[in-house]
Amino acid sequence: MQVLCKSEPWSSAKFFSIDTLKVKDRKKKKKKGQEAGGFFEDASQYDENLLFQDMNLSRPLLKAITAMGFKQPTPIQKACIPVGLLGKDICACAATGTGKTAAFALPVLERLIYKPRQAPVTRVLVLVPTRELGIQVHSVTRQLAQFCNITTCLAVGGLDVKSQEAALRAAPDILIATPGRLIDHLHNCPSFHLSSIEVLILDEADRMLDEYFEEQMKEIIRMCSHHRQTITAASFPTTLQRVKDLASVSLKNPVRIFVNSNTDVAPFLRQEFIRIRPNREGDREAIVAALLTRTFTDHVMLFTQTKKQAHRMHILLGLMGLQVGELHGNLSQTQRLEALRRFKDEQIDILVATDVAARGLDIEGVKTVINFTMPNTIKHYVHRVGRTARAGKAGRSVSLVGEDERKMLKEIVKAAKAPVKARILPQDVILKFRDKIEKMEKDVYAVLQLEAEEKEMQQSEAQINTAKRLLEKGKEAVVQEPERSWFQTKEERKKEKIAKALQEFDLALRGKKKRKKFMKDAKKKGEMTAEERSQFEILKAQMFAERLAKRNRRAKRARAMPEEEPVRGPAKKQKQGKKSVFDEELTNTSKKALKQYRAGPSFEERKQLGLPHQRRGGNFKSKSRYKRRK
Repeated sequence: MQVLCKSEPWSSAKFFSIDTLKVKDRKKKKKKGQEAGGFFEDASQYDENLLFQDMNLSRPLLKAITAMGFKQPTPIQKACIPVGLLGKDICACAATGTGKTAAFALPVLERLIYKPRQAPVTRVLVLVPTRELGIQVHSVTRQLAQFCNITTCLAVGGLDVKSQEAALRAAPDILIATPGRLIDHLHNCPSFHLSSIEVLILDEADRMLDEYFEEQMKEIIRMCSHHRQTITAASFPTTLQRVKDLASVSLKNPVRIFVNSNTDVAPFLRQEFIRIRPNREGDREAIVAALLTRTFTDHVMLFTQTKKQAHRMHILLGLMGLQVGELHGNLSQTQRLEALRRFKDEQIDILVATDVAARGLDIEGVKTVINFTMPNTIKHYVHRVGRTARAGKAGRSVSLVGEDERKMLKEIVKAAKAPVKARILPQDVILKFRDKIEKMEKDVYAVLQLEAEEKEMQQSEAQINTAKRLLEKGKEAVVQEPERSWFQTKEERKKEKIAKALQEFDLALRGKKKRKKFMKDAKKKGEMTAEERSQFEILKAQMFAERLAKRNRRAKRARAMPEEEPVRGPAKKQKQGKKSVFDEELTNTSKKALKQYRAGPSFEERKQLGLPHQRRGGNFKSKSRYKRRK
C-alpha cells in the first residue's frame, strides 16, 4: 500500500506533464498556420482551359468582349472573375499589362446587370492614383458596358468641375475618381454621397495605400458603406501582404489571388544597360540623343526623374528635328491628354515623361523604354519598363547606369529570369552628340526665356481682363463663386505640409555635408552643367530611396486607417432557450409535426382547452371493443 501511495503521485505528475506539453505543441502549430494564411483565403490556382463563355457572364458582356477583340482571358482574369462573381473581397496581384482592369470590371458589370438598381444611386467606386489612369479605366469600362444600360462617370483633377457635378447629380452606376477630386465633390456637391456604395475598387493599390494618400483614403473609407465588396488590384504583392494595410481598407475574409507574384518584368522584355563611367555623368544627354536619332526612332518612351529635366530633353530633341512630346506635372490636364493622344495616334515618335506616366497606362505599340537615370526603387523600375512588352508582345528597355546606381542594377540582374544585355556606344559618337548639344545651349536658353515671358504675359492679360470686367459692369455684376470646402482646415493642411517638408529635409540632408555643399554651389552658379544636372537627377532618386527605407523601418501602427466606429470583437454565442409553443408550431417542419397539424388537437389537448368532443360518423367503431382483455 505504501508503494502504491508513492507511485501514484509520481505517475500522475508524469502523465500530466506530458499532456500539457502536447497541448502547447498543438497551440503553437495552430498559431503558425494562422500567421501564414489565416487572414487570406488563397485562390491563386485556376482552370487554365477556362474561357469567357464558361464564366457565366451575360450576353451583353460577351458581345462587348468580342467587339473589343478579346479572345482568351489572361491568367489574372481566369483566377479573378469567378471569385469576383461570388461577391468576395479580393486581393489581386499580377504583372503589369496582364489585363487587371477587365479582371475587376467584368464581375462588377455582371453584378449590376443581374441586380438592377431600384433607385438612381452610385453603386460602384473605382479609385485610381493618377488622372491619366482614371481616363483609361473609364474608357475601358465604357467599352465593356457598351451593350448594357449602365452609366459611368469620371471625376479626376484638371477637368471641368461643373460638368462633373452635373454628372454626379444624375447618380451614375459606376464612378471612377482620383482621391483628391472625389473628396472635393463629397464636401461641395450636396446631393452626392457614398453611403450606397456596394463595391469599392482600388486600382494600383500599392500606390493608393502609401503615405501620400493616407489622409484622403481615411476620409473616403470613413464615408463609404461598411457593407460592401472590396477589390484591391496591384502589380506588387509586398504592400498587399501587409495585413495591417489590408485591414485598413476593411477587407473581410479576403481571397488572395497572386499571379506572377515574383514581381518579374514582362516575359518578352529584353533588358539592356549602358554603363556611365566615373566622371562622365554629363554624357547622359548625348547618349540618349544618339540612341533616339540612330537606333530607336519611333514608339519610344523616355523617363526622367524630374519635370525640369523632362522639359529640357523635350526642347533638345525638338531642336534636333525629332517628333517629340512631353508628359509631366507642370503641364495642364488638357496639354497632358493632348500629348498622350498624339503619342497613341503616332503623330509623335517619342514621349518624354516623369513617373506620372509610369503606372497603369496601356499605350499600344510602345517598342522601347529608355531610363535617363535609374528610378527610385525596383518597384518604380518594373512599372516604367512595364509600358512595353504588354499583353504577350515583345519590347525593349534601355537604362543608363552610373557608379552610384550599381546596387540597383545588381538587384535587377539577380531578379531577372532572362539574361540582361550590356549595350556599348562608340566614344566618338558620344563626343559628336555632346558637341552638338553644347552648341544648342544658347537656343535652349532662348526657348526657356521665351516660355517664361509668355507665361508672364498670360498672367498679365488675365489680370487686365478681370480689371476691365470690374470697371465696365461693377462689383455687383461679377458673381463670385462660394469658396470650396475641404475635409481639412487650412491650418491642418499647412501643418501636415510643413511636417512632411521638415521630415523630407531631415531625411535628405541630415549629416550629408556633401549634398548641402552641392545644393549651395548649384544655386550660386545659377545654370547647372550637364554633370550637375545628372547628379541632381540621381540625388533626387537617392533621397526618395532613403525616405522610403526610413518609413519602412518605422514601427507600424496597429491599424493604418482606423474606422470611426469602435471595432467590435467576435460576438459571444448565446445559449438558445426553449422555444415557445407558438414558435415551435410555426417553425417546426418535421414529418411528425406535419401529421399532428393535419390531425388537429388530440383528445387530451381538446379536453384541456375545453373544446367539445368530436362526434364521429355512424360507421366509426370504438377502439374499446378491440382492447386486449386482462
